[in-house]
Amino acid sequence: MSAVKPKKWLADVSYQQADLSKGIYQDLAVLYTDLLKLDNFPMPAQLSKQIADKAPAFAIAQRKFVEQDEDSPELAELGYEAFINQTGLIPTRKDNWHDFFNALIWGLFPASKQAINQLHVADISEHGLKKRTKQRDALTLFDECGIILAYTHDEQKNALRNHMWVESFWDKRSQWYQSIRPFVFGHAMYEMALAPYIGLTAKAYFIKVDPCFFSETLSNQYRILDSLLAKEMRVDKTLSDNKKLSPLPILGVPTWYQDNQQQSFYLNTNYFRPKRRVSDKG
Repeated sequence: MSAVKPKKWLADVSYQQADLSKGIYQDLAVLYTDLLKLDNFPMPAQLSKQIADKAPAFAIAQRKFVEQDEDSPELAELGYEAFINQTGLIPTRKDNWHDFFNALIWGLFPASKQAINQLHVADISEHGLKKRTKQRDALTLFDECGIILAYTHDEQKNALRNHMWVESFWDKRSQWYQSIRPFVFGHAMYEMALAPYIGLTAKAYFIKVDPCFFSETLSNQYRILDSLLAKEMRVDKTLSDNKKLSPLPILGVPTWYQDNQQQSFYLNTNYFRPKRRVSDKG
């Protein structure tokens, strides 16, 4: 008897049912007010206009969202990243949460999405489409599951990288959104948060900022981070592998999940796992 394949995770939530007004979606509610008022998923042409209006760099690069053609020989031959690079077209599945959130990220981080695409294509040109380099794996992981953490003090970064969850998320809860702040980059995180479950974990990428960063408008904060992130990926090669990425149990982020308003929530060590010591890995 053949093994039964596990059921694929699915956000079984309609566009009308989804509450994109708070929690992890609070930034989208501010920055995409008109788009989120629609009664149904926007068509690719609507997405293209909205994103171009929000991110001139997207329009300058002549990017457009188009309905994905599963039978496209060009897409099959080139692969997703090279197809975007050569045509300027971003295949987008109809009524699809994953691709919808991907489009929104293009509007918030246009320079960084462009950098990721070009770094993928450079590796494909050198190593071929089938060989997955460490850089391509890291870029994909961040593109799907990344959370940028803008922070001002090194101890904030160190606490999270060392899995000091209670200290960061609870004891120093007042620092969140004042001197440390999360920004969703991975569109899969937005999708999976539609039906959150204990275990939902992102990959954190830390960017140190000046304290004045937190006085900027939300739009400016995104623009600043987009510029810094794109430079770091291109020049500093920070995603040449996944060493810069750190696990982040996102249901612990203050304001992102109703149940995390009690300290006891953070005592579940199956989810908020302690840092493994080197000696534990043998």
